[in-house]
Parts: sequence; C-alpha cells; structure tokens
Amino acid sequence: MKRFLYAVIGLGVLAAPASSAERISFQLGEFERSIPIDELANYAAGGLPATELADVLRLFKPSEKLALRKALKQSVPVNAVMASNYLSTAVGKRTIQQLVKLINQPTDVAGNALASALIEGAANGDGLRLIDVLQAYPLPSIPVNVSAVGSLLRSLTQEFNLQNKLYARLTALGEPPETGPDLQVAAQQGKIGFEQVSFSFKGRVVDSIKAGVYLPETATSTNQAPLVVLAPGLNTDMNALLYVGQTLASHGYAVASLDFPFTSADTMTAAIEGTGAIPPANAWYRQPITVSKLIDQVEKRWGKWVDTQRVGVLGQSLGGYTVTALAGAQLDWPNLVRGCEQLNDPSTVVLNPAIVWQCAAPGRVVKRTSFRDPRVKVAVAVNPVTNPIFSRRSMSRVAVPMLVIAGMKDVFAPPVSQQLTSFTGIRQTGSVLAVQKNGTHLSFLDATSNLPPVITGPDQPLARQELRGMAKLFFDRHLLDQAGTLPLAPVGNGAFRSGSAPLPLLFRSSLTMQQLETVEPGLKEVP
Repeated sequence: MKRFLYAVIGLGVLAAPASSAERISFQLGEFERSIPIDELANYAAGGLPATELADVLRLFKPSEKLALRKALKQSVPVNAVMASNYLSTAVGKRTIQQLVKLINQPTDVAGNALASALIEGAANGDGLRLIDVLQAYPLPSIPVNVSAVGSLLRSLTQEFNLQNKLYARLTALGEPPETGPDLQVAAQQGKIGFEQVSFSFKGRVVDSIKAGVYLPETATSTNQAPLVVLAPGLNTDMNALLYVGQTLASHGYAVASLDFPFTSADTMTAAIEGTGAIPPANAWYRQPITVSKLIDQVEKRWGKWVDTQRVGVLGQSLGGYTVTALAGAQLDWPNLVRGCEQLNDPSTVVLNPAIVWQCAAPGRVVKRTSFRDPRVKVAVAVNPVTNPIFSRRSMSRVAVPMLVIAGMKDVFAPPVSQQLTSFTGIRQTGSVLAVQKNGTHLSFLDATSNLPPVITGPDQPLARQELRGMAKLFFDRHLLDQAGTLPLAPVGNGAFRSGSAPLPLLFRSSLTMQQLETVEPGLKEVP
C-alpha cells in the first residue's frame, strides 16, 4: 500500500497555487448570490451566518443546512500524497469528473483547479476538509451549482455523517448486547509449526501469478489440514493479510495467498510510474476465478495433505468482493448499471470510491453472474466492496456462513452502502455482521505503519489482533464443524459486545432493511 501512496506521480507535481479563492457564488437558475469564503469558514466553525450567507441558506432545507455545516468541517482521512496519487488513477479522475458538477466553469478549468485545491487542502496534516479545499481553490471565485451541492450534501449525510452515530444506533437495536467471546484469547498463536512455500502458477490471461502457502507440520494423508485462502484488496499484496494466515497455520490450518495479477501493489505501482501496462478497468470482477485456480494448484501440489474440498476464504476490500462471489452471491449486472447511471447525471454527485471503482465495468464485461466455488464452505469479508455489483436479492444466494466486517470510519468502502445494506440480503444460517466502532479501511492491514493514524485508524496492532481472533473462531466453528466453539453473535435480534477500546466490536447474526431504516430513515439500497 505505501509504495502506491508514496509514489510521486501525475498531479502530485502541481505547484501550490499563487492565489486562492476569496468568494463563492451560489447559482440556481437566475438566482445568484456571492459570499466571502471566510464567512463560510466562520459558519463551519459554529458561527452564526452573516447576512449574505443567510440569504443563500434560505435555499436549503434544515437538514441540508446541518449537513452543509458538518460537510464543511468533516475530516476525511486523506493526506496530500494520498490525494495526489489517488487523483492520478482512473478512479481519481472519475472522482474529479463528479466534483466538477459542483462548479459552473468549463470542465477542464474546474477539473485542474479542483485537483490542485484537493492536494493543497489535504496538506494540513489533519485530513481533508471541504472548507480547506474551497480556501485553496486557485481562482478568484468559485461559481457553485446549488442543485449539485444539494446532491452532495445528501450523499455526505447518508455516508460520512451517519458513520458518527451508526455504532450507537446499531447497539440500541433489539435486545441489550451481551458479552461476547474474548478475541485476545482467540487470537493467540498456536503451538503447531508450519512450512512456508512460495510458488507461481499460470493464470487465465497472465503467465505467472505469485502465490504462497503455509503447510502445518500436523498435516498428513490421514489428517488433512483444512485450507484457508487469503484474498488481498486493491493495491496490496499477499503480505497484507498473512499475519492472519500465520495464526491459523499455528493451529493446524493450511493457508494459501496470492497477488492478483491486475490489482496488486506491484501492478498498480508499475502502471502509475509508467513502467507497466494500465490494468483493464474491468479486470477485478474475474478475481474469484483466480482464487479457484489457486485452490486447484494447492490440490495438485499438496492435495495429499491438504483438504481442498473443505475451504475457507478471507478477503479484504476488493478481496472482500472476491470471497463474497465465491460464497455464492451472484453478480447483478442490471443493478450495477442502474447504480452507475447516477454518475452521468449532471445534478447528482457521487463521491463513494467503491461505487466509482465498480462503475468502470458495465458494458465492458462478459455478463457472467456466478463464481460460486462449491469447495468454499465459509467466508470472511473484511471491508468488502459489494454494492451495486451485488444487490440484496443477489446476496440472498450466499450459500455458506459469512462473517462481514465493517469499519465505521471507512471512507473508501463506506459501511452503509458496502456492508450493511448488503448484509441484510444474506439468508444463510450462521452468518454474522461485525461492526468495528472506529475502524478504517486500512485498520486490518499489515505494513501500513508509516501512514498517519487518521488513515490507518487507532491502534492497528489491536485491530489485527481482533481480526485474528474473529477469523479463528469463525473458521473453527464453520470449517472444522466445532459446534462447541463460542459463537460470535447470538441467534435472534440480540448482539454481542467484544473487542477493546478504542476499537470495540458489535456482533449481530441478523439485520433487516427495516431495522436499518429505523437507524436512518430514508436509507436506500443503491446510494
């Protein structure tokens, strides 16, 4: 991850603007009002709106006024280097295409100015705030489209602002939470030694895919080890989750992992630096096929000692999408197309990175809907990207117990759209939703220690310990059929509390869309 984030490329060489915007002009049809940006900054800090701003605020509903104030000061965990590198990617460029809808200026002018302002605004070290972006805009004034601003505010209200209250509201659903299993104990290393073996295999469209396997010394022809496959996320590699594999291997599991050929850190870095080809925009959706081929390879090489008919999968982010598909969720291409139509609506602003990323695929893929691998008996999806490639209806096809883990401070795969609404579609007995109060998209990844806490979340060692404990308990119960293993969640409408401050966890075995709507009225499936 850090190799990508710290590559100096593209928009990162933009110099700081020689001047910055002083006024912002709100335009709606023939209506136009101009106010000083300093006045907006005072409002964001809690001050009363001055006369000019008060005139503009009459255009907004009370909820939108509140959302505006929160949006202006909402800090997104992004630094200047991250902003620069992100904007240089295809997803980043599509994000700029969404943001220019807010500004009534020629697209190229607004796009370049916004890119510069985003990088400059993220340079304060405290995350990226909208008010900082406005103040860094390198043109004298910013003509704003009020209709598009309203769309943005509604989006921010549903995603980012909801995150601040979501954990407490989910905790209040149903019966009072009980004390759950001790994850610190569950995460302890076992006493079984294991061998690490690196290898490569031929993929469907590439000649060599890097992979590795942990083989426990207890595995024999009469005592085959169950297999767990780790699926890393976008711009990471197999090392990001191998700490989980080491714990599992020390308890007798065989563990395999790989670098996905089109979305690994090496591939993405090479593409950005110009030393490698740009991956196809739709390559990610075929990742479940690659995992199935990896299972084939383990069977071919170590099938005498490893039970490849009894497989668990664990994936993070885009790897979370991968394991969800392997578990049986069907790709809903019409739902994806409908969800992506909003990107072309000039009055709708979409800033959800997970959705923007998925929307590169419609119309450019073979419309395969199922990647279910019957050898997969249980799945763990960490911060998964799911919506709109899966719908609640297609999630009902999940055929094995799933543990879905969501971080409430995740801005890259926001929990409401990407985990919670999708989980409500799962009908498989034994499935569990785990909600981590202060977790981010990077909380559970290894090798991100050089990034600031605003990006990684608090206490990464604790987050990794919690994931080791959750994975161990869930795989023991559903892959080894150890009915006596402590469940992560009670049956019914109750919940378990577990984990430790500052990363407490809430576990639920059920969640309905009706319950989510009580948490946030008006919540919709496709954001």
